[in-house]
Amino acid sequence: MENNFKVTFWINKTKKNAKNLVPVYLRVWFDYAYFTKGTGIWVRFQDWDKKTMRLKGASQEVYTINAQLDTTKVKVLQIINQLSLLGRAFNVNTIKKMLNGNESNQITLLKVCDEQISEMQKLKGKDFAPATIIKYKNTVLRLREFIRYKFKRADLYLYELNYYFISEFELFLKQKYNNSIGTVYKHYQRLTRIIHKAMHKGYIEKYPFENYKIRQPKKRIQYLTQDEINRIERLEYNVPRLNIIRDIFIFCCYTGLAYAEVESLTPECITTGIDGDLWLNIHRKKTKKDYQVPLLIKPLEILEKYKNHPACLKKGKCLPVPSNVKYNAYLKEIGDMAEIPQDKPLVSHLARKTFACTIGLANGMNIGVISKILGHASIQVTLDSYATVIDEMMIRSVSDLKKKLSATNEQFKIPEPKRYGEAKDEIISRLGKLDKN
Repeated sequence: MENNFKVTFWINKTKKNAKNLVPVYLRVWFDYAYFTKGTGIWVRFQDWDKKTMRLKGASQEVYTINAQLDTTKVKVLQIINQLSLLGRAFNVNTIKKMLNGNESNQITLLKVCDEQISEMQKLKGKDFAPATIIKYKNTVLRLREFIRYKFKRADLYLYELNYYFISEFELFLKQKYNNSIGTVYKHYQRLTRIIHKAMHKGYIEKYPFENYKIRQPKKRIQYLTQDEINRIERLEYNVPRLNIIRDIFIFCCYTGLAYAEVESLTPECITTGIDGDLWLNIHRKKTKKDYQVPLLIKPLEILEKYKNHPACLKKGKCLPVPSNVKYNAYLKEIGDMAEIPQDKPLVSHLARKTFACTIGLANGMNIGVISKILGHASIQVTLDSYATVIDEMMIRSVSDLKKKLSATNEQFKIPEPKRYGEAKDEIISRLGKLDKN
């Protein structure tokens, strides 16, 4: 470090002020590069010793100015020592930014990540589910491993993040952990949310991953057909708990509620709409959005069935919903008994997809209405999620239309027009008959 590091002071005699004083500048050399910075100190040109880079004389003012120069040099040394001890790669730009005292330039990526995790922990169970916090921690763990592996450092400054960083991070996840593009996308999504929050706090001025995209692959939406819904609904199980799980699942199929919403459903959520019918007022935990769901006949019957259930009365809930783990485990049993295909594993979220596709889209419900009933953040989310299903139903509708039109043409078949010569002869023949009459 001593061989490639140097601190010098010099004066610029061309920049005299009204008091005939000249400014003192600091120059820091490191790795054959340097930067120059004003010290804010002004001196008389004749008092400056170019060789010692200090003021000449023995007055109190001279002692004070020389002490300020020494302090500045020590501060530069401390910055370099600090960076070296932390094992971080740095350059003159890093030294300059830290010397300027701009705290935002000293903020590191992992520091921002830890700050995000800490804020989420404080809002655990309110704004953030425990599972969400675990996922963010996992992303931070992968970032920490990647920085050590790729840069041989403990951390990176925010201003060091760029296109190369994020592209290498994607490669690292795919190669070392064999992550699918979907998993990589989720890590990327969480990282970018942390970076955007850092931007809002003023830690960084510009988004570092501009023009870089990791697109999540479109997955084929799995949903139950009406026949499969009916098979599950008609089955009677010898075990009472399976009958309860079946009813809860069917309720979700006809309302589109996710597990978190059906589990927290209380009688207070049931209200009368402007149409005079009963509706559910739901607060979606995932999007923090309030929305309304119409209560069709089937879910109304299920609510009526369980309104006096002991578990519902004890907890003040509408339905006796068990834990998510138990719920999905019991659904697997029901799926096997109802002979639901293996490529449609019966899980809680399948009911939500079934509502959107089989209950909604297949019955001609407007996509905008479905988006509102599902509580999506925007209609674009719905369009992106159900694009393949919409395409399938469009093709099916066009096919049905062709069949209907074909049947109509057969019923009201129009005779083919006669050739010109035949038509002409027929007209002349008719005219001849008229003349004779």
